[in-house]
Amino acid sequence: MSTTGVLDQILLEDISRWCPAQFLEFHKCMSKPDTNCDLQQMALAKCIKSEVPSMQRIQSVCAGKLQAYDACLRMHNSRVDSCKHELAQLRECAFGEVDPSKKK
Repeated sequence: MSTTGVLDQILLEDISRWCPAQFLEFHKCMSKPDTNCDLQQMALAKCIKSEVPSMQRIQSVCAGKLQAYDACLRMHNSRVDSCKHELAQLRECAFGEVDPSKKK
Protein backbone atom coordinates (compact mmCIF):
# COMPACT_ATOMS: atom_id res chain seq x y z
CA MET A 1 0.00 0.00 0.00
CA SER A 2 1.30 3.48 -0.82
CA THR A 3 2.15 6.06 1.84
CA THR A 4 -1.00 7.95 0.83
CA GLY A 5 -3.10 4.81 1.26
CA VAL A 6 -1.57 4.08 4.66
CA LEU A 7 -2.14 7.67 5.81
CA ASP A 8 -5.75 7.58 4.65
CA GLN A 9 -6.32 4.23 6.38
CA ILE A 10 -4.83 5.42 9.68
CA LEU A 11 -6.91 8.61 9.62
CA LEU A 12 -10.11 6.76 8.72
CA GLU A 13 -9.56 4.34 11.60
CA ASP A 14 -8.99 7.23 14.01
CA ILE A 15 -12.04 9.12 12.76
CA SER A 16 -14.28 6.06 13.03
CA ARG A 17 -12.95 5.36 16.56
CA TRP A 18 -13.33 8.93 17.90
CA CYS A 19 -16.42 10.08 15.92
CA PRO A 20 -18.39 6.87 15.27
CA ALA A 21 -21.90 8.35 15.22
CA GLN A 22 -21.00 11.27 12.95
CA PHE A 23 -18.93 9.01 10.68
CA LEU A 24 -21.82 6.54 10.32
CA GLU A 25 -24.44 9.26 9.72
CA PHE A 26 -22.30 10.88 7.02
CA HIS A 27 -21.73 7.52 5.28
CA LYS A 28 -25.41 6.65 5.44
CA CYS A 29 -26.29 10.00 3.89
CA MET A 30 -23.65 9.66 1.16
CA SER A 31 -25.01 6.25 0.17
CA LYS A 32 -28.37 7.78 -0.75
CA PRO A 33 -28.66 9.18 -4.28
CA ASP A 34 -29.28 12.90 -4.74
CA THR A 35 -28.99 13.72 -1.04
CA ASN A 36 -27.53 16.88 0.47
CA CYS A 37 -25.24 15.79 3.29
CA ASP A 38 -23.97 19.21 4.36
CA LEU A 39 -25.28 18.91 7.93
CA GLN A 40 -23.75 15.46 8.42
CA GLN A 41 -20.49 16.62 6.87
CA MET A 42 -20.34 19.68 9.17
CA ALA A 43 -21.06 17.51 12.24
CA LEU A 44 -18.31 15.08 11.23
CA ALA A 45 -15.84 17.90 10.54
CA LYS A 46 -16.58 19.48 13.93
CA CYS A 47 -16.03 16.17 15.71
CA ILE A 48 -12.81 15.46 13.78
CA LYS A 49 -11.40 18.87 14.65
CA SER A 50 -12.21 18.61 18.35
CA GLU A 51 -11.98 14.88 19.12
CA VAL A 52 -9.49 13.07 16.83
CA PRO A 53 -5.98 13.25 18.38
CA SER A 54 -4.13 12.45 15.13
CA MET A 55 -5.93 15.27 13.32
CA GLN A 56 -5.19 17.68 16.17
CA ARG A 57 -1.47 16.79 15.93
CA ILE A 58 -1.53 17.26 12.15
CA GLN A 59 -3.30 20.60 12.45
CA SER A 60 -0.75 21.75 15.00
CA VAL A 61 2.52 20.39 13.63
CA CYS A 62 1.67 20.77 9.94
CA ALA A 63 -0.11 24.13 10.22
CA GLY A 64 2.28 25.91 7.84
CA LYS A 65 1.91 23.24 5.16
CA LEU A 66 -1.86 23.24 5.62
CA GLN A 67 -1.92 27.02 5.18
CA ALA A 68 0.27 26.78 2.06
CA TYR A 69 -2.08 24.20 0.54
CA ASP A 70 -5.16 26.28 1.39
CA ALA A 71 -3.54 29.39 -0.12
CA CYS A 72 -2.65 27.46 -3.28
CA LEU A 73 -6.23 26.22 -3.63
CA ARG A 74 -7.58 29.76 -3.22
CA MET A 75 -5.09 31.11 -5.76
CA HIS A 76 -5.99 28.40 -8.30
CA ASN A 77 -9.79 28.40 -7.81
CA SER A 78 -9.78 25.10 -5.87
CA ARG A 79 -8.05 23.17 -8.70
CA VAL A 80 -6.30 20.38 -6.80
CA ASP A 81 -4.12 19.52 -9.82
CA SER A 82 -2.46 22.93 -9.54
CA CYS A 83 -1.44 22.26 -5.93
CA LYS A 84 0.04 18.77 -6.09
CA HIS A 85 3.37 19.89 -4.62
CA GLU A 86 1.75 21.56 -1.60
CA LEU A 87 -0.54 18.57 -1.07
CA ALA A 88 2.41 16.17 -1.21
CA GLN A 89 4.26 18.22 1.42
CA LEU A 90 1.17 18.32 3.64
CA ARG A 91 0.66 14.56 3.31
CA GLU A 92 4.33 13.89 4.09
CA CYS A 93 4.10 15.99 7.25
CA ALA A 94 0.81 14.34 8.24
CA PHE A 95 2.21 10.86 7.65
CA GLY A 96 5.13 11.69 9.92
CA GLU A 97 2.63 12.51 12.67
CA VAL A 98 0.51 9.36 12.43
CA ASP A 99 3.00 6.65 11.43
CA PRO A 100 4.39 5.04 14.60
CA SER A 101 7.61 4.03 12.83
CA LYS A 102 8.35 7.72 12.13
CA LYS A 103 8.13 8.73 15.79
CA LYS A 104 11.30 9.48 17.67
